[in-house]
Amino acid sequence: MRSHLVTFFLIALSRGNYFSIDEASVFVMTDTFGRIMKDSLEGKDSSYIIERDDGFIRHTSGESYVKPYEEWNEIERKAMKYVKGPVLDVGCGVARVGDYVTSKGLEYYGVDLSPLAVELCRKRGHKNVYLMSADDIQLDRSDFKTVVLFGNNFGIMGQPEGVIRMLKGFHQITVDDAIVLAGSLDPSKTDDEMHLAYHAKNRAEGKPIGLVKLRNKYKGDVDDWWYLLLCGKELMSELAKKAGWYLDRVIGGPTHRRPLEQYNVGVLKKKSE
Repeated sequence: MRSHLVTFFLIALSRGNYFSIDEASVFVMTDTFGRIMKDSLEGKDSSYIIERDDGFIRHTSGESYVKPYEEWNEIERKAMKYVKGPVLDVGCGVARVGDYVTSKGLEYYGVDLSPLAVELCRKRGHKNVYLMSADDIQLDRSDFKTVVLFGNNFGIMGQPEGVIRMLKGFHQITVDDAIVLAGSLDPSKTDDEMHLAYHAKNRAEGKPIGLVKLRNKYKGDVDDWWYLLLCGKELMSELAKKAGWYLDRVIGGPTHRRPLEQYNVGVLKKKSE
């Protein structure tokens, strides 16, 4: 099957849509996630594999990227009660958030680095969706009241400094009382021996325990490796403070998918000057 190839500088990470790389590098991306979401929208099999660099493998599917609001996890549904427009959805995929936001009469913008996802958003009626990096939002407005980072998109930049850079950028395009809805699995909530060994290796190397190196495999295509930063409450709060935000509250709970697994959405607010 033909791949969609795009070359980017400073590519950020979002569920595999974004990649954190050295600023001097050039990277060619196979738009695997675009294909996964397109197949999901069309009702086709969208099962794929996420592989970690220690050999850990997880089988999953693209269904969660296209689910309507009524089928979202309870945590994200609760978080949406805080949303005010205009809304910026970062790593928007095919705009599942946009479907809900616009149904409530709120103005919606989305950004993603999957060309196919952006194309699908526009075909589905979301015209203000753009091919753009999370740490370099270039839109002709600075009045967003809500920035959404669902899934594990709080860690889309991979490295902590990248997350800080991204959050600082949000500071410039939002109003004083804006919020960021920051989603992430808490990596510490596990008793899986492979995860615990990975955490120990990261600690020994001076890295956050939730910094993971991943790649996707889908219908014959294999992505290049990319990084994702999974954050517990403490690290989320620490990174937010360094970027001019603070963690006001956390909406979280078990995912009910795996033992101990917990997903949080942090509500970030701007620090007073």
